[in-house]
Amino acid sequence: MNKFILTLSIVFNSLFLNAQERPNIVWINGDDLGAELSCYGNPDVKTPNMDLLATQGTRFTNAYSNASVCSASRSSMITGMYPTAVNCQDHRTINRTNLPDGIPNIVEYFQKAGYFCSNGSAKNMKQNGKKDYNFLDKVNYDGTDWKQRAEGQPFFAQVQIGDPHRTFHHDAENPIDPKTVKSLPKCYPNHPLLKADWAWYLESVQHCDHYVGEILKRLEDEGLADNTIVIVFGDHGRPHLRDKQFLYEGGIKIPLIIRYPNKIKANQVDDQLVSLVDVAATSLNLAGISVPDYMNGQVFLGEKAEKREYIYAFRQRTGDAADNIRSICDGKFKLIWNRMPNTPWMQLSSYKKLQYPAFALYHQLYKEGKLDDPYKKFMAPTRPKIELFDLEKDPMELNNLASNKSYKSVKKKLFKKLSNNMKEFERNMIPESDETIQQAKESSALYFKKAIEKRNLDENISNEDLLKYWENLLLK
Repeated sequence: MNKFILTLSIVFNSLFLNAQERPNIVWINGDDLGAELSCYGNPDVKTPNMDLLATQGTRFTNAYSNASVCSASRSSMITGMYPTAVNCQDHRTINRTNLPDGIPNIVEYFQKAGYFCSNGSAKNMKQNGKKDYNFLDKVNYDGTDWKQRAEGQPFFAQVQIGDPHRTFHHDAENPIDPKTVKSLPKCYPNHPLLKADWAWYLESVQHCDHYVGEILKRLEDEGLADNTIVIVFGDHGRPHLRDKQFLYEGGIKIPLIIRYPNKIKANQVDDQLVSLVDVAATSLNLAGISVPDYMNGQVFLGEKAEKREYIYAFRQRTGDAADNIRSICDGKFKLIWNRMPNTPWMQLSSYKKLQYPAFALYHQLYKEGKLDDPYKKFMAPTRPKIELFDLEKDPMELNNLASNKSYKSVKKKLFKKLSNNMKEFERNMIPESDETIQQAKESSALYFKKAIEKRNLDENISNEDLLKYWENLLLK
């Protein structure tokens, strides 16, 4: 669709919707927010504001990001395209390119339809919110706060919440006792250090919920709540060892809650498959803006809604950890395609070595022969090319069925669908050069050196000593 036709289409659609009648749309984006909310069944966390929002709207139980790291995911959601389709798959790549011809960011669609578009920080709406886009094109927001718009002008606002991204923050009002937590995922050993780190994460989730409450209250106070679609989600899954930067459930499963008073029924639970790439298309549709045919995202709410059959997810280089993983999920089975199978799960990640207690713990326990199955499988020097999981029977994804003859047809069907679609989804992908990857490794090493020295620790610290640091910090 060329720009002239795009403009005519938007203007034509806008004629049917008076500015006062068009809904405002607010995206509330929790950085690294997994589905660890009370309304999603977590018994340890207190998230009253998101819980209340869920009773006022729809809570989606099978929502996924399509990348497990922020820049790739955010580049995807602002374009409505899979990260590889816009060459944004590598985390904060040095060799950024412009978006492919004919693929603008969705802010342009909203602006041409008369919307005021803002992106602000929940901590201070006078400041820009996180963008983290892996492309050269500038996203020209109109401001940081919807209050900067003209009177009566509809707005598309993004509000960025920094929690629960590491470094975590304790919640003094509602502290969580690590000794009593029940929700540590069973894909992790029941270890005191991991329980303490998990409790700290949940307290950061509570901070995120606090900001959500402030935003919702403001909409009410300003008389905007009844005509504003509120969409709450995480940019990808939770920031833990086997989760963020991987395509297991913990890395890509997210909360998704949508409230649209008088349009969407309250207190609904929706089990359909939803990809974060769909939020762009659905937001345009709810605003009465035509959704371009090229988008990978599809509408999942409203008259033009269609059921998604598969979730696709993508992982490329993140920091100094070069990788190439793709996955497909039909809601029951997930197939993961490790396209660099000789790369270990626990390859060096300077970010994880610095920020994740589990990174040092796993290495040290494995060295001492104390890391039991199934956890020590994660320390293997290589990975299987294909992993297949029955998510209903094995939600922790610990039992790889790829070599099980009983699942041969499932494996064949999913792999064929995944590999065939990659031909289209990766059409605009430009692999990073060896030189670029080396630059990323050097940059990550420098990042680690500076950060570890701020802790008064040596850059060559052993896993044993790093583990002692975490124990002193978290197990006091």
